[in-house]
Formats: sequence, C-alpha cells, structure tokens
Amino acid sequence: MSLARKFAYNNIVQIIGKGISIILGVLGVALIARYLGVEGFGRYTAVNNFLGMFAVLADLGLTMVTAQMINERPEDKQSILNNLFGFRLFTAGVIILIGLFIAIFLPYYRELWFILAILAGSYFFVAINQILVGLLQSELKVDYLMVAEIAGRLLWLGGLVLSNYLNWGLTGIALATTFSSMVNFGVAWFLSAKRVKIWPSYRADLWHKIAQRSWPLAITITLNLLYLRTDILFLSWWQTEEAVGLYGAAYKVIDILTSLPFLFIGLLLPILTRAWSNRDSQKFNFLVNNALLILLILVVPLIIGGQILATPIIKFIAGASFSAAGSILALLLVALAGIFVGCLFNHLLIAVNQQQVMVRPYLVVAITAIPAYYFLIRYFSYWGAAIVTVYSELLIAILAGYKAKKMAHWHWPTITSLKLLAANLLMVIVIWPCRHWAGQSIINLLAIILLGVVVYSLSLIGLKVINWSKLQVIFKPDNKNYETAPHC
Repeated sequence: MSLARKFAYNNIVQIIGKGISIILGVLGVALIARYLGVEGFGRYTAVNNFLGMFAVLADLGLTMVTAQMINERPEDKQSILNNLFGFRLFTAGVIILIGLFIAIFLPYYRELWFILAILAGSYFFVAINQILVGLLQSELKVDYLMVAEIAGRLLWLGGLVLSNYLNWGLTGIALATTFSSMVNFGVAWFLSAKRVKIWPSYRADLWHKIAQRSWPLAITITLNLLYLRTDILFLSWWQTEEAVGLYGAAYKVIDILTSLPFLFIGLLLPILTRAWSNRDSQKFNFLVNNALLILLILVVPLIIGGQILATPIIKFIAGASFSAAGSILALLLVALAGIFVGCLFNHLLIAVNQQQVMVRPYLVVAITAIPAYYFLIRYFSYWGAAIVTVYSELLIAILAGYKAKKMAHWHWPTITSLKLLAANLLMVIVIWPCRHWAGQSIINLLAIILLGVVVYSLSLIGLKVINWSKLQVIFKPDNKNYETAPHC
C-alpha cells in the first residue's frame, strides 16, 4: 500500500474509531455527572486533576520521542522501543507514587486517598501505553490503537453502569476507570506484538539518549502543567465544589476536542521527521503549511458554532443542573485556537529535534499565568480560570509559531482564512435561527449540529477552500514538485 493510501486509511480509521470513542466517553461523563451531581462531580474533577498533575509530569514527551527516535534509526527499532518502555515503566511508577505520598499530607486529598490510590493505576497504564501509541502511529497502524481504545471505553462504560446500579460512588467509578485503562493497554500491547515484541530493557547509553531527548519536553510539560492544572487546583482551594464541578464539566468538553489535533499531527510527525532527516525541505514546508490549513478548517467552526450551542451541549452531556457551565464552555472554546495551532508548531520543532527552544516560551507563560490564576480565581471564580486558560493557550501558540517560523517557511493562509470566515458566516446564518430549539431535545441538538456541518462542508467546497489535488501531492515520496502544486 502506498504512503498516501496508508495515511488516508489511518485517518479514516482514526476518525471512525475516535468518533465511537468520543460517543462512549460522552455517555460515560453523562453517567458520572448525573450520578454524582454538581458537587460530587467537583470532587471527582479535583481528584482527577491532582493525579493528572503527576501523570503529566510522568509523560516526559515520550510518545513524541518514540516516533522521533524510531524514524531516525529504524534499524535499531527493537532496542529503542524496549529501552523506551523500560524508561517509561520506571519514571511513571516513581512519579505517580510520589503523588500518592504527597496526598497523605494534604487534608482534602488525604480523605480521598483510597480513591486516589485506585485511580493511580489508571494513570500508570495510560502512561506506559503512550510508548505503544508512538510505535503504532509511526507504523501507521492506528486501527490497532482504535480497537484497544474502544475495548477499554466499552468496559469503562459497563463498569460505570454497574457502579451506579450498586451505588459504589467514587470508588466504583475509580475501579471502572482503572480496569478499562488496564484493558486498553493490554489489547494495544498484544496487537503491537504483531509488529514488534516490546519488553522493558535497560541499556545505559540508550537511557541517556532518551533522557537527552526528553528533558526539554519534560521541562516544557512541567511548565505547561503549571498553567493548565493550576486553575482547578486553585478553584478547589478557594471556591466551592459546585464551582469546580461547573468548570470541570465545561473543561471535559475541551479535553475531548483537544484530542483531535494530536491525532492528526501524531500521524504526521513520522512523515515530518523523515522529510527533515532526508533534507527534503520542500516537502517539509509543504506538509506544515497544509497541516496548518486543515487544523484551521477544523477549529474555526468549533469555536464559532460553540458560541451558539454551548449551553445545550452542556445540558445534553451533564444534565440540566450544569446549565451554568454553558457560558464557561463558550469562553473556553476560544482556547482551542491556541491548542490546535500550537500543537502543530510544537510537533514541528520536535520533528527537527529543536524541542529545547520552547523552554523559555513555556516559562514566560507559566510565570505570567500562575499569578493571574491566583488573583482572578479568588475574585472571579471559574470566570477568572477560563480567562487565564484562554490567554495561556493563545500566547503559547503565538510563541511556538514564532520559533517554528525559523525552522520552516510556513505562511499564514490569509486568502483561505477569509474564505473560512465566509463559510462560517454562512453556517451561522443557517443555525442561528434554530438555536432556541437546540435545548428542547437531543434530537434537535444533533439535527442542528448536522445541519451546521453540512452547510459548512458545502461552503468549503463552493468557496474552493481545499484543493484536493494539492493534498494528494503531499504523500508522494518521489514527487519533488511541491512548490508548483496548486495552492489552497
């Protein structure tokens, strides 16, 4: 199968698989929110946020390092993967255990320590699974990942239903979450063994190289943690569990949407790395520019359409008691612009092995965001948290774009941006009169969303925003005529 067909197949499988996973995830969140209520969901959000802080620290950027290293040295793939796996087992285990130890000394989390201990298993399995994600994305075997993820989601949903039926509360939810993560990892590991059998290994020189590659990412992830997780941490300190629950419900939607750019760019990263390693600058720049265009096509309607339908979406997912979270979601959706575009620029820097240049930008954002969270959350509750989150994501995307501009000759698609705005304006004209019907039933909401998608898609085609012949050129390895390909 050609590279173009493999990429297309993986994208189709990923879209279908992720769509199913998102639906199952939304159903799961709906069950949890309705079962726990606003305050209980706030407690659930606070516990996950605390463990999530240490899970983020344990990440060390190894998913991206995996794709980077095995595409640079495919002949040493087995040894690299074994040592990456061993490195991840050790670091993830130590960091998550440190988190549990710290929780003992914090009164709020000490009372919930048993729940934290159960959930820690979930975060551990998710952490070690990232090595398999990096491998299978590089091998363009996303179908294996989707099978594993959907299997885990189905068991998670079944576990939540059982937990609700037996009235096990947060304990049952934690057990269902950890068991599903374990199954997700187990299925992915079994399927990946068809390509490469991975076992933990220790080789000093490779662990040293992994550490060299990952330390800039570890620092940027840590700094990223400071401004991404501080919002809920400060909310849980200074505001009520109800405030945390409302903000957490809105942020759950953002979490779901955030996975979209990482799926697309995760598939693109190995191709970018190979193009850079082969010194094929024309193909590299061509890939970056068109990836930016695709991300803009995806993110702009999410932001604009979300301003109209945010409250009905929250009511559908979490229930009527969470209606106040709709306005919070509308504001947080603006942050998606920074998340989508920043994702591309950060991966671009990883592809050229220049991830260390982002340490200073992340430091700038962290230094400015933390005091802003401190003051705004104390006086403006979740509104302050949302404002600083938007500021942080947009600023880091701008700084990453500035750094990436020096590595690749990417350009902002000015003419296409105007066409995108026109397509979104047409979508708004059609769905705006229907906005009051969206909250009446889930059928109405889905129908309006589908109507918006159809109008937007037809507008993109009619305005010729995408030139498919150009996109087909991207993945023809022997075609060097990138600059003469028709422009979008």
